[in-house]
Amino acid sequence: MDKKFILNLSLSINAFFLFTMCSCFFIFNNGKSTYFTFGWSDDFTFVSISINNSLRYFSLITYISCLNISEVFLNDIAWPIITFSTYNPYHKQILEFKKWELEVYSNLVSFVQHSKKIIFIASVVSQIDIAIIGLLSSQLSAFLAIRWLLDHKQFEKDKITNVYVDDTFGTVGYTEIPTSYHSFSSTTVNI
Repeated sequence: MDKKFILNLSLSINAFFLFTMCSCFFIFNNGKSTYFTFGWSDDFTFVSISINNSLRYFSLITYISCLNISEVFLNDIAWPIITFSTYNPYHKQILEFKKWELEVYSNLVSFVQHSKKIIFIASVVSQIDIAIIGLLSSQLSAFLAIRWLLDHKQFEKDKITNVYVDDTFGTVGYTEIPTSYHSFSSTTVNI
């Protein structure tokens, strides 16, 4: 099956459900919840901490942002190492770790991920501005992690060579010709 089709289908379905659920929050809002407030207030309690001044509020925002940045780093950079080494049934020979090291790392990464979920849930259900700031800090971190990961890869579809063409009518121009698969040199075309 086409990978781009699967990605587009998956994104479309999830975007639909996300949009539908978020719309329901606003459509059926009864106005009695303190969730749709912004900033610090005497009514804002994060877990058991009263967030009633600017110092506590900005400290919470900084903490949530740092937590999200570290989570993206753990999920996008460290977790693939664990996934490809521990969970891949086709990867039988491990060269980078001893068995006990991989087992300890796998369990520690899993424990940290599951423990952070408690704080993520608290941040998402506490107040909408905290949830939005958490979303933005996660997305910025993901953007940077994805950019870093992709900068260390080679893409064959991006390799296009400009070739000088001189036809019999005297016109001169350039045409783009993709290089062959796994080729790192230019392609020569005789016309």
